Amino acid sequence: MLMERTTNATHAHLAEHARSGAPAGERFRHETLFYSGDDGFLRGTLPFINDALTAGEPVLVAVGDAKIELLRRALGHDARRVQFTDMRVLGENPARIIPAWREFLEEHASDGRHARGIGEPVWPGRSPAELTECERHESLLNVAFDGGQAWHLLCPYDVERLDARVLEAARRSHPLIAGENGESRINDAYGGGPTAPGPFDGSLPPPRVRPEELAFDREGLARLRHLLAGWASGLKLGCERTENLVLAVDELASNSVRYGGGGGTLQMWSENETLLVEIRDEGHIEESLVGRTRPTPEQPAGRGLWLVNQLCDLVQIRSSPAGSVVRVHMHLLA
Repeated sequence: MLMERTTNATHAHLAEHARSGAPAGERFRHETLFYSGDDGFLRGTLPFINDALTAGEPVLVAVGDAKIELLRRALGHDARRVQFTDMRVLGENPARIIPAWREFLEEHASDGRHARGIGEPVWPGRSPAELTECERHESLLNVAFDGGQAWHLLCPYDVERLDARVLEAARRSHPLIAGENGESRINDAYGGGPTAPGPFDGSLPPPRVRPEELAFDREGLARLRHLLAGWASGLKLGCERTENLVLAVDELASNSVRYGGGGGTLQMWSENETLLVEIRDEGHIEESLVGRTRPTPEQPAGRGLWLVNQLCDLVQIRSSPAGSVVRVHMHLLA
């Protein structure tokens, strides 16, 4: 698989890179920091930020608001030289994070200068579906940035508050592990071995309730939109978010008509204050970063899934030669 070959190649290169003591600025470095409590978070992140400021490197920190305030207080006047963004807003749908890092590099390191980032996409309280997509996002970072310009991304994980399965997933997706002394070590657990899954491998859990279902083709798209709008409008989603959901699902269904065998099946149901809508078809999605790369006006394909990721709270894609399923999540209003 493309993802397996790419990540294994990255691992091999970074292993040699770390052993040789080569400077960190030669290529993309994806590193995890396992920390304990606020003090551990500061001990692991402040030297990383200060090194960037000393070197005149642009740095973006994407963590929750509480962590941003911790860092601002610790950095003092130097906090003005750091860009901050609330990861709980940016990363609600993890598929939006890679485009944000690309935008940061384009705006602040387009001349190829070395840059740094801190990103914490996993926090306590994330749903199982969100955690699954965070794990896939962390692995896709290695695909998205390997072989490109040099920059260094540090991903903190709270060992006190996160489940052991989440921490194990982090070990599988990061080539390097950071120490509090600023040094890195090779992560032998990286990559999951020769059977590392691809970005769309696996299956999604079945609905917990019986969903409404509709088979559709090109002539049935208008009916699909009408059925979905009527169903969502009767729940606590709000007018604007209902319109976003209908637009996103219409994009998915239209893709099924164009690329997935001429049609597909719609399922919709609600669980845990979330609306879930799923489109199944006979297509096979092979591009690892589909929906995570901002399309240009010249691009004929890929625009639909990009739009879906911008409109929905979470998007899950599973695909194989036997067919594809895309499941979107929209949280109900409180």
